[in-house]
Amino acid sequence: MEPQSVSPLLSIGLLFVAAYPAGLLARKLGVPAVTGNILAGVLLGPSFLKVFDRTVAHELEPITIFAMGLITFVTGAHLSYRRLHNALGRILSVTFFQVAGSFLFVTLGALWVGAGWKTAVLLGAIATSGSPAALLAVVREERAKGLLVKTLLASVALDNVLSIVFFAVARSQVVYRLGTLDESLWAATLTPLQQIAFSAFLGVATAGAVLLVIRWKLIEPFSGLFLAILLTVGGAQFFGVSPLLAPLVLGIILGNSGRENEGLITSLESLQPMLLTCFFTLAGVDLDTSKLVTMGALGAVYFFARGTGKILGGYCGAALSGTISRLRNNIGPTFLPQGGLAIGLVVLVQGDFRLPQELITTITNVVLAAVVLNEILGPPLVRRAIARSEEAGKGRRRIVEFLQEEHIQTPLRVTDKWDAIRQLAAFLLKSHGIKKVTPEDLVRSVEERERTISTAMGEGVAIPHAKIPAGPDEIVGVMGICPPGIDFDAPDGNPVHFIVMIATPKEDIDKHLQVMAAVARIVSDPGVRARLIIARNPAEAFEAIETGLTEDYNYFLED
Repeated sequence: MEPQSVSPLLSIGLLFVAAYPAGLLARKLGVPAVTGNILAGVLLGPSFLKVFDRTVAHELEPITIFAMGLITFVTGAHLSYRRLHNALGRILSVTFFQVAGSFLFVTLGALWVGAGWKTAVLLGAIATSGSPAALLAVVREERAKGLLVKTLLASVALDNVLSIVFFAVARSQVVYRLGTLDESLWAATLTPLQQIAFSAFLGVATAGAVLLVIRWKLIEPFSGLFLAILLTVGGAQFFGVSPLLAPLVLGIILGNSGRENEGLITSLESLQPMLLTCFFTLAGVDLDTSKLVTMGALGAVYFFARGTGKILGGYCGAALSGTISRLRNNIGPTFLPQGGLAIGLVVLVQGDFRLPQELITTITNVVLAAVVLNEILGPPLVRRAIARSEEAGKGRRRIVEFLQEEHIQTPLRVTDKWDAIRQLAAFLLKSHGIKKVTPEDLVRSVEERERTISTAMGEGVAIPHAKIPAGPDEIVGVMGICPPGIDFDAPDGNPVHFIVMIATPKEDIDKHLQVMAAVARIVSDPGVRARLIIARNPAEAFEAIETGLTEDYNYFLED
């Protein structure tokens, strides 16, 4: 049977049947499944066995675009303020330096080998883009969780936004300088920014609509979110604006719409494995390995300059933000994958009749050749970085789930223990996104218990706690670190430096004692306390807890 006669639905089935075992084999060989999927696509594609030709990628383009929309939606959802509020400095620093580094290194490198400034600037703008799909696939596969993963996923979401803006401005300036655009410089700059703004508006409007229909129970979350992504991606295509930025903004809005809506983010999780497998296999089919021959010196400079800019930029951004060493030393290589967005930007270049054909051909050959290398070599480097940062396998639920960076406040500046209770109660409700319980109710519950008997345990530790009638569906808490210490009526008479406040829903009382015991063991460890007291920020405090405890303290729950 000729490849052209295979129906699109059968093509999807055959792609999955071929790619899934390839992903399993790749994992057996110690590389990410995504690499196996891509290589399976390359092997089955026109470059080698010719089982599929590139018409398959064209026929299945709607599925590819929906998959990219889902990926960028999930990536955008990681920009949740309540999870990032005390890590924004690090995330912004890392994002800025890795984006700026790749742009500058590629632009200067292209000029160094004799490319014109127009080619150099466009290549530099495209070089800033990353591959959220590859990163998300590796993170899911490794079940990774921690400071590096948190920083990476937030940074790559911002990276996508900046890449789209960089490219839009760079292309408009190139077209203006070529004299093929009959408008002012200001108009040339403003037009692409207006298109970006409309993409964002489309994402915001769709998010508002889907939240309303789900809140009114007019549609179930799975169907509502599926429809929302279809509308944002399809609407963006219809209006000729970015089909990646609109679902990314949709994800950002839903990710910040309150704790009660967080279930929406995961409602399409069951679809992701198959979509990602087919997406990467199709990407492999569509990769033109012959471009590797035509990339030449400019292509080699693009590949190595981009890699250097990403690695150095990531390292410098993390170092300047004062973050921990295992994040600083491993964050750079995680930005190396490059795929869907870069290809999408190349397509925009190819469809721009105002650009000279020679420039279009050069950019196409260089970027597509680099994408082949980055998509194949990048994911294993991401996997290695996650393993070296010791975050693989930690994306599982623990007995104490709330001891995360976003729930730690240091230094805690208070006047007495009642002030500490008030501040931590407000911080708990804010950082966990709880709106059904007021700060006054939580403070009242904690203070009633505290006036009966002090919750100070001795050795500088106190664990004030309360039972709440409604709110989250799990036990929540926060930690405050007060280096000077405060009087907490401790049994040993010593000041308290470490305060862990816990709020337990009344229906979860059975687990309350287990969580309390686990927290007590963690903060009673002298090594953990010694590192906590010198922590300069919440990231270092989280690192002290992670490196100081054993699984006997904060063990993983069964899947």
